[in-house]
Order: sequence, then structure tokens, then C-alpha cells
Amino acid sequence: MLLELAKGVALLLALSQLYSYSVRALRQHPWLSQGVGGPLFGGICVVGMLMPLQIAPGIIFDARSVVLSMASLFGGPWVGSVAVGIAAAYRWHLGGAGASVGVAVALACYGMGLAYYWVYRRGWVGLGWWQLLAFGLLVHVVELYLFTWLPGNVGAAVLQTIALPILLVFSPATLLMGVILKDVRARMETEDALGSQEERLRATIGAIPDLLYVLDAHGTFVEVLSDAALLLGGRGQHLLGKRLHDVLPPEDADSLLAHLLRTLELQTTQTFEFDLQSTQGGRRFEGRAHALKAVAGQPRCLVLLARDVTARSEAEAALQASESRFRSLLQNVGAVAVQGYTPDGTITYWNSASERLYGYTAEEAVGRNLFMLVVPHMLRQAFQDVLQDMQASPDAFVSQELTLVHKNGQEVPVYSSHAAVYAQGAVAEFFRFDMDLAERRRTEAELRVAATAFEAQEGMMVTNARRDILRVNQAFTRISGYEDHEVIGKSPSMFSSGWHDNAFYAALNQMLEQQGHWEGEIWNRRKNGEIYPQQMHISSVADDDGRVTHYVATFIDITQRKAAEDQIRQLAFYDPLTGLPNRRMLMDRLQHALAGSARSGACGALLFIDLDHFKTLNDTLGHDKGDLLLQQVAHRLMDAVREEDTVARLGGDEYVVMLEGLDTQRTVAAGQATQVGEKIIGALNAPYRLAGHEYHSTPSIGLTLFSGHEMALDELLKQADLAMYQAKSAGRNGLRFYDPLMQAAVTQRAELEADIRQGLLFGQYELHYQPQVDALGRVQGAEALLRWKHPVRGMVSPADFIPVAEESGQIVILGGWVLETACAQLVSWAKDPVTAHLSLAVNVSSRQFRQQDFAEHMLALLDYTGANPRRLKLELTESLLVDNVEDVIAKMSALRARGVGFSLDDFGTG
Repeated sequence: MLLELAKGVALLLALSQLYSYSVRALRQHPWLSQGVGGPLFGGICVVGMLMPLQIAPGIIFDARSVVLSMASLFGGPWVGSVAVGIAAAYRWHLGGAGASVGVAVALACYGMGLAYYWVYRRGWVGLGWWQLLAFGLLVHVVELYLFTWLPGNVGAAVLQTIALPILLVFSPATLLMGVILKDVRARMETEDALGSQEERLRATIGAIPDLLYVLDAHGTFVEVLSDAALLLGGRGQHLLGKRLHDVLPPEDADSLLAHLLRTLELQTTQTFEFDLQSTQGGRRFEGRAHALKAVAGQPRCLVLLARDVTARSEAEAALQASESRFRSLLQNVGAVAVQGYTPDGTITYWNSASERLYGYTAEEAVGRNLFMLVVPHMLRQAFQDVLQDMQASPDAFVSQELTLVHKNGQEVPVYSSHAAVYAQGAVAEFFRFDMDLAERRRTEAELRVAATAFEAQEGMMVTNARRDILRVNQAFTRISGYEDHEVIGKSPSMFSSGWHDNAFYAALNQMLEQQGHWEGEIWNRRKNGEIYPQQMHISSVADDDGRVTHYVATFIDITQRKAAEDQIRQLAFYDPLTGLPNRRMLMDRLQHALAGSARSGACGALLFIDLDHFKTLNDTLGHDKGDLLLQQVAHRLMDAVREEDTVARLGGDEYVVMLEGLDTQRTVAAGQATQVGEKIIGALNAPYRLAGHEYHSTPSIGLTLFSGHEMALDELLKQADLAMYQAKSAGRNGLRFYDPLMQAAVTQRAELEADIRQGLLFGQYELHYQPQVDALGRVQGAEALLRWKHPVRGMVSPADFIPVAEESGQIVILGGWVLETACAQLVSWAKDPVTAHLSLAVNVSSRQFRQQDFAEHMLALLDYTGANPRRLKLELTESLLVDNVEDVIAKMSALRARGVGFSLDDFGTG
């Protein structure tokens, strides 16, 4: 029996390792771990009950007490509750005389484990081996007590048989399982602590500004501890597994690898400097390499810490170069005369500039007394006093302007400064720096003259080569409104009006660069926001080497001049009364319109407009009322046409409207021009209010078309003029084409539009049905063909009236009649069994289908007529599918949902 119990305990302990694995695998998801733990412990109990030790019928023993007590202790309330629920339910399912006691044992073990869980959480007890063993004894003593609840003498018999084996096997098993689960928890806590410590370590290393790698003896990157972007142009992890020769130029890699091999050979920390090429160019690094402890079977490795010392190295080199340059500078500087001398005035240094300034060569000057050589007699004592003071304080001599003496006795004006050089353990050496002021004084005189010119009436602005404003004059302030302190240091772009594009400024800069100057008109903005025109001249100022150092801009305000030019242009090209273009402007625009028409193939039109009985108005109400009428007519004409069209006044009561971009077909273009002419007639027929007088006026309009350069400008105006007189001869207040044939075509088209409307009113349209058969010749349906039976014209071809109906918009009403008639026909066919199966195809025009409510109207029509939508097929033109596809799809989807079919065809032609 002991062996059987031990075998069951061993199996359950082995299965408990599943919980250990799941807890560690799901450590990042605590709730999921809890959700898996309960079923796992419950399943382990079920497995144990599948292979129990059976003492008597219905009375079994297994290690569920061990599992459930540990599940509650280490898994907590949720895991324990799920596990005990599964175990208790399965034990009750097994039934038998011991079922209720078995459930009680499960609940008792769960309760004691949970109690241990809570007291442990509060720190009252620990999880030592003796505490776990004592807990196991307590759990199984309680279990044995519960066995006494078995009926009759069964409990005593069972206790006599099983008590000692349970205590000897299950109590140590409880200890063993507790130790296993405790170890799992301890390992997880240790791993978490190690992970946190590793994160802190990596964060610390990442904060180090140096480069830190682990490399082996072959120069292979084993580990990258800090970012390598500065050195190698990439993120650190990209270097793992690569060799120095894979990421560095060969010469750099060889040099660095030699230092690393020396470190491994000597097994001591090595410090060295090396140069590398990086993404920022050549860099200087200070490296410290330290060999790591050798590991058997693995390559020797070392840690390389590299710090970028480029700045320090460059500073040291710069310091050395600076000293060398200083010596060279003192000797070769041409603008400053430098003399070195001792405290008693003995000259020790005399540069070439001193030779030119004072006339003495270095051989003549060195060794002589400075004061006796170039200082006037009256200043010598003062110089010696200052020299003594300078030995006590280097600041004793104040830089100042002096007049010294040339070798030839002439005066030499200079600006003199002194400096003392103190070397440890050596006598102080003094240096004097003299700048020749003769040229500066001549320059000052010239500048005074230039300053007078600078304050002239023209605005002036001076910038440096970077276009930063350095100086402006008073005229600039007067013109722009900006004071000098508001613009100095800023860019001239602050004055930009925004009226010039980038191409304008690019051309300006190109001319400045190529020719050194630019002149032209430019629009800028004053301080008050007003945009105004300037006549500006910009010149670049270059030094002796040809490098631009400054720009000088002069400008004048040409607002008044531009206003005068605009006024002259207005008088030359516009009618002063109405503000419309005059005959000259009209002819210019007509010339451009003809050229555009020749390129595009589009037609244009001229409408010559004359006001009927205008002379009567002038004679009766006066010329002032006539002027008011002419102005109001101009406004109405402008409102009646598009922005790209031209309205001009030729003089008197004659106007011309030029239309551009009409259709390429002359008949269509004639219709478009007619519509505009009728719109103008309607606008000009409306009453006028002329200073309290109501007046009615009518126009006579002559119209002619043009296309390309087929006719001269004057000839076009003459045609429109003649057509206007035809309109007057026909009774005034009308429109006439110059071309009689075109007039006839327009009249015919207008009559056809009127007849189409009359045909709808008087029921002149008919639907013919063209049968549609299958491969066996059986009629499956029909296509509705629209026919017009005119009382005078006879049968009118759809090719003649359908396009006119499309252009005039009557196709919507006509198409609605076709759809309603077709639906009625379907209803009629449905009543006859012979024709009930027939379908009907109806053409729908693009204009009709694009109506906003077409789908709703079609569905309402089907509901109203009672037609079967599945017998109706709408045939659409391909052009409908080109524009606004989303709207077409939405309408088709709504109709298709009711069963309506679709196909592609040409509308109405059959």
C-alpha cells in the first residue's frame, strides 16, 4: 500500500512540474498565468483520481490533498478555487460511499492552504522545510479525521488500514511539493532581480558617451555595450559578429587590431590613441583595452573603451599651430607694425611693417632704444614713466592715437597698443602694436563726403554678403516708414509684397551674380502695410579678390509715376464712362482670341449690340440720363457673361460682346452663342431706374461666329454690325446671325426644340418594341425604341431629335415618359400568361441618370405602376461610367437591390 501511494504521489509531483513551466512561461501575463494554474492543478487532481488506491467500494485515496493544499498556498485564492472546484466536482461525479467525504477533504485542504497563504502574506509564518512538513501533517490529520464521517464501521476500518501510510507518504510529499513550488518562486524572483539589474547596467552603459565593445583576438565584435553610431555609422547591434575589417578601412582596422593583440599578449590594461574614419570624417580616439579572463574552449576576449578626443587633439595641435602662426603673423602682417623691447627700451623685435612705417630696417632697429628712435623728444619721458608703470601693472598703458617720427623726420600718425609677455624665470618682454592712421584719416575725409551723398533724396540700403541690412539713410525711412533700428540686422525680405514669384528673385540674383548689378521695378511693402512700386538699382561691392562683401541698393518711390501710367493706360484702352474696354483693347483681345481658337479648334462669337431708340432718350431726358443708361447696360452685360468673355463699348450706344471657348462644332457653338444673346436681351429688357425715372430699353443684336484666322478683325466686326442691322430691320429687340444659312439652322433648331415640347403635350411619341430572342429563336423579351410621329414632319429619326433633347435638357422629361410607358407595358404583359415571362430593356440617357433623385423616382415609378422590377433592364451609355463613378454605383446598387438589371447601349437610336 505504501508503494501504491508513493507511486501516485510521484506521478502527481511530476505533473506539478507543468504548473512550474506555465508560471515561468506566462510570467509577463499574471492574469493568464492565474487562469492556467487553476485548471492545471485541478487536472492533476483528476489524473490522481483516475488511478486511485481503493480501500472499499466507493472509497478511494489519492494525493489530491497534497495538490490542493499547495495550489491554495502558492497559487492563491483564484488558482485554489478553480482547482478545488474541478477536483470536488470530479470526485462527486465518481460517486460511491465516500463521495461526500472526498468532497469535504478537497474543501478542507483548499481552506487550510488558503489560510496558510494569508498568514504567510502577513509575515506571521515562513516557508521553511519544517513549517511545510508540519503543515503537511496538519492537513492529513484533518483528512484522517474527516474519514471518521464514513458510515458505520467503514471509517474505523479505513483509518486502521490507511492512517499510517497517509501520514508517512503524503506529509513528506506535501513538504517536497512545497519545496519545488517555493524553488520555482525563488528562481522567478531571482530572474526578475537579475533582469532589473541588467537593465540598470545597460542603461548606465548607454549613458556613457564613450564607445564600449567586447572583441575577441580576431577583431570580431562579441558584444556591443554602447552605441557605435559615431564611429561606424550604424546602430550597435548591427556590428555583432562582424570583424573590424568588415566595418573599417583596412589601414584603420589593422592599426586598431595591433593595439588589441598587444593588450592580449601583455595581459595588462593598455592606453593608446588611434585615428579612424567615421561618418563625421577623420576622428581621433583615446582607447583603453583590458583583457578579460580566459574561458576554456572560447576565444580570448577584451573590453575596448574608446573616447573621442578629436576636440582635445585638435585643440593641442591648434595651440602649437597658433604659436607658429603668431610668430609668422607678427613678421608678415602688413597692417600692424610690431616692435618688441625690454623694460629699458632696447628693441628686440622689428617686423616688416615697422620697416615700412618708420623707415628703419630690422638690422638698423634691433639693439637700439625704441624711445630714442621713433618717439618725439617731448614724449620720451612720458613713455618711460608709462613703461615703469607697465612693469607693475600690464593695464597701465591705454591704447591711444599718437604722432611718432619717421626716419626721414616726417610725422607718423599711429594707433598704438601695448602688451606684456611674462615668462617664468625670465625678464618681461613688451610688444607695441602700431597701426598707420594716415590712410584711415584720408578715408575718414572721404567718408564724410560719402555720408553727405548717402543722405540724398534717394532711399539707400547697405547689406553685407549674407544680405543682412547694415545701414539705411533718412530717405529710406521717409519712403518705407521704417526707422534704422527696426531694420538693421534683418533681411530685405521683410519688405516683400508677395507679388513676385520665386522666378523673379532667381533672375534678380542671377543678374547680380553675373553682372554685379540689377535695375528694375519692384513692389515692396511699407511699414503700414501699403504695397507700393519702387524703381530700384542694386550693385554688389567686391574686394580685391573679387569676393562680394556688400550690396548697395538705391531706390525711389514711383507710386505717382505708376498712377500716371495707369491713368494713361486707362484712357488709352478703356472707355472713361463705363470702364469697359474700348475699341483698341477689344481688337487686341480679339486678335488673341483668334490665335487661341486656331490652336484649340474651339469657336468664338461676336455679338454687336445697339440700343434701340437711344437718341430719343437723349433728346427727351437729356444726355445725363443717357449716360446713366449706358453705365447700367455695361453692368448688366458684365453680369450676363463669363469672366473669360469680353464686354467692350465702341462708342455711343454700341457694345460688343466677345465669347471664347465655344464648341468646336459651329452648329453647337451657334446654339451656345444664341443662348447668351437671349440672356442679354432678357437682361437689357428689364426696367431701368435713371435718377428717379423708370425707363425701358431694348437691344438689337447681330451675331457672327469665328474660328481661327479665317477672317480679318475688321471683317468680323463688319459682319456682326450688318447682322445687327438685320435685327433692327426685323423689328428690333432681337438677335440675327450674319450667315443666312446659320440663321436658318438656329431657327430650325429652335423650332425643333419647341416641337419636342409640343410632342410631349400632345402625345406624339410612341414606343416600339423590338423582340429579343434566344439561340432557339424563342422570344425572351424586347427592347423599347422611342419613335416620334410628328403631324407635319412625319416620322422623325431619333438621331435628329434625341441630341437636341439632350442639349436642351428635355431628355429628362422625355426619358421619364419612356420609363413610365415601359413599366405600364410590363404590367400589361404580366396579365397574359403568354407574355408574362418577357423582359423589357429601356435606354436611359446620361443626363437623366445623373438626376439627383433618379433612383428614388425609378423605385417610386415601379411601386406606382406595379411593374415587376426583375423584368426591367436599364441600358446605359458608356460615357455615364466616366464621371462621378461613386454616384453611378450607388444608384445602380439601389436599383439592383430591387431586381432591376443593367446593360450598356446607345440611347434611343435602336
